[in-house]
Amino acid sequence: MVSPLLLGAVCGVSVVAVAVVIIIVYILYRKRHRATSCIASHSGYEAVGECKPPSLLSLTSGSQEISITKENRPVQPRSASMSTTSRGSLRSEQFTDDTSSLSAKSDASVDSLVFEANFGAIRPDLYPRRDVVLQQSSLDGGHGRLHTRLNYDFRTSDLVVHMIEAQDLPLSELLGGFSDPYIRIALVPSVDERIRQSSVKRKTSNPYYNERFKFPVAFDEVKDKLLVFHIYDYDKFSRHNVIGEVQIDLGKVEISNSVEMWCDIQKHQKASGILGELLVSLSYLPTAERLTVVIMKAKELTVSNNPPSADPYVRLTLLVEGKKIKRKKTSVIRGSTNPVWNEALTFNVPADVLPKVGLECCVMDHDLIGHGEIIGRCMLGPERPGKEGNHWNEMLHNQRKSNAMWHNLRK
Repeated sequence: MVSPLLLGAVCGVSVVAVAVVIIIVYILYRKRHRATSCIASHSGYEAVGECKPPSLLSLTSGSQEISITKENRPVQPRSASMSTTSRGSLRSEQFTDDTSSLSAKSDASVDSLVFEANFGAIRPDLYPRRDVVLQQSSLDGGHGRLHTRLNYDFRTSDLVVHMIEAQDLPLSELLGGFSDPYIRIALVPSVDERIRQSSVKRKTSNPYYNERFKFPVAFDEVKDKLLVFHIYDYDKFSRHNVIGEVQIDLGKVEISNSVEMWCDIQKHQKASGILGELLVSLSYLPTAERLTVVIMKAKELTVSNNPPSADPYVRLTLLVEGKKIKRKKTSVIRGSTNPVWNEALTFNVPADVLPKVGLECCVMDHDLIGHGEIIGRCMLGPERPGKEGNHWNEMLHNQRKSNAMWHNLRK
């Protein structure tokens, strides 16, 4: 008969053997399960969702997709985590890699982290040079300043003039103090027949233009050119008044780079011997055999007084074959060198005599004692040269129609 002690020992050994087998089976099962799981259980993080090999993890968030590819390089393990939220689900993974390659693609055109070959090179276009600012002064002040910018376009071989603004222009005496300035720009000698002119700015002494003009000229020829600005006061009904001018010698300005300039506006220099201008309108009515002369206005009358002041009036003399036939005169305008009359004076002239008629226009400075001093005069007639003859002949060929024209006054 077996001893109870021996039987107990055998039962104990059997229980231990069964326990050992169970443990071994459990260990083998855990090892196999670990090989197919997303992340090792000892990391302390719980994986949610589909399982992928540890060598390639993919995280999706909204419209972005980020891929993380591991390299077979020995690194020092570290604990790191990346988490994104997509449609209310949270994914958290651990990766212990120091070297990764990241690429991002999205609907929002996320820039790639792959750098260009010239990354880090200096780009001069990102560091534009500041404009050189020049000041061109004049002893003849009081006519305002002109602000412009010059540069040469080597791509199109053009001189580019940026007309920016004018400041402190003098007030007009002809239009009740208001000015409607515009600017004409020209190269001397000229390079083409185009007229470059800014827009008209109404009722201002500080017009802002911000307009650009181009002149086709070779760079080597620019230094031989003179850039001229003429500032005008626009007059809808008669000749425009010259406010002043600016001349820039391009041989003294380096235009290979942009140059900004402030220039004093000088008074426009009249031709030698010209003492002012007179605006006259002529018309002839053949049925009444009446010649009508309208003395409209004069401007920039030259007088010897200082400061310049005059009491001008106009004296008209009708001549037939050089003989004085009749004389009439306008009213006196007190204290002005830019007088406005708008007065019509009529003469009875037969149609057959009209081609032989001439007209003398004298602008006088009224004097209480004597007949006054002659400021300047002009002669109109069919045989006169230049504008004086052209005006008279135009009146003969366009009867019943008024023809107005400016005429220079001389001694």
